[in-house]
Amino acid sequence: MIYVNRITNLSDARYCAGMGVDMLGFVVNPDHVDYVSPSSYREMIGWIAGPKRVAEITSMENIHLEEVVSNYKPDMLHISSAIIGSHNFQKLSLVVDVAFEHWPSFQAISTMAIDYVLITHLPADAPQKPYTQKSDCPVLLSLNKEAGAVIEILQRYGADGFALQGSRELTPGLKDYDHLSRFLEELEG
Repeated sequence: MIYVNRITNLSDARYCAGMGVDMLGFVVNPDHVDYVSPSSYREMIGWIAGPKRVAEITSMENIHLEEVVSNYKPDMLHISSAIIGSHNFQKLSLVVDVAFEHWPSFQAISTMAIDYVLITHLPADAPQKPYTQKSDCPVLLSLNKEAGAVIEILQRYGADGFALQGSRELTPGLKDYDHLSRFLEELEG
């Protein structure tokens, strides 16, 4: 399972769809630097087919869940474990990000149906396979551009997939894909 979040431009969306990414995330908080308006979102998704569309909610401040669902029509929502109890997400497919250090306490309090858990802030010295025994749903690891070989990382930690972040275009149509291609091309090869 491959998830690329914080998509801000058509170039990243099309590249990821072409490389077989399973889910694309778009930030829906207007005050966030990576915000994608409903009209920009509709323009982008009109050019892609295949990946599930994920509305990323970075905080519930100034967010009306019903409007997000109506305006973006996402397949899933991506929320933080910090806001999971603040609203009723019961009938929505969820990706919930949990910081590595909060994983044990999150497991103890989580009673919601979650489709994917996204582990963030994974330390380099994290124990091997700390998730497989604790999770009832697939676990994704958030990787940064300094991470090692993706297949080795997934095997070491027993994860079901990984997440990467999109990046801004230098100018419309001019894009550097190095931060994505290193991981995605390794899986193709």
